[in-house]
Amino acid sequence: MIELYYWTSPNAYKVIILLEELELPHTLIPVDITRGEQHSEEFLAIAPSGKIPALVDRNPEQAEDSLSVFESNSMLLYLAEKTGQFVPSDSVRRYEMVNWLFWQAGNFGPVLGQAQQFRSGFAQEYPELQDYWRQEADRLYRVLDHRLADREYIAGDYSIADMACFPWAVLHEKQGLNLPDYPQLMQWYFSLEERESVERAYDLS
Repeated sequence: MIELYYWTSPNAYKVIILLEELELPHTLIPVDITRGEQHSEEFLAIAPSGKIPALVDRNPEQAEDSLSVFESNSMLLYLAEKTGQFVPSDSVRRYEMVNWLFWQAGNFGPVLGQAQQFRSGFAQEYPELQDYWRQEADRLYRVLDHRLADREYIAGDYSIADMACFPWAVLHEKQGLNLPDYPQLMQWYFSLEERESVERAYDLS
């Protein structure tokens, strides 16, 4: 049984989408970050950095008891490799996919998070920072739009790279961006939005 400790965030949704795609038995356990539950001793034992989401596999293949996984893209890799799904089998295509997982973790997610934050919470106090982060978000959307110009999905076939990026693009309006400005990305976005697993993921949580 997979246990996913989560709160409603793009990084949690990416893992929930994969769990729905895999149809793995799992339990969603909310961690209310507005009450500081992510700092409890119980949660820190699973995720030392005190960040959601966190995953526990109660029946791992090579452990006596259970396995804890923190960092959302690490969870994607773990589940994909555990099941042999949504990850390329040959090394070249696999590392092409891994490139985009790291890109999402180091660029797409953090920048879009800042764009959203400065657009909502600090827009009046720091208008220059709002403009800066929106421009950076636009740049990354164009990187992804260019990547999707000649392919349906980010790493060729539908993979965890798509699942990693999609929940951040869901918040495009809050980031001050318009999907029609990125036509290839928009087509990719709507194709994922229509997947039953994605619909179930957002309904469940």
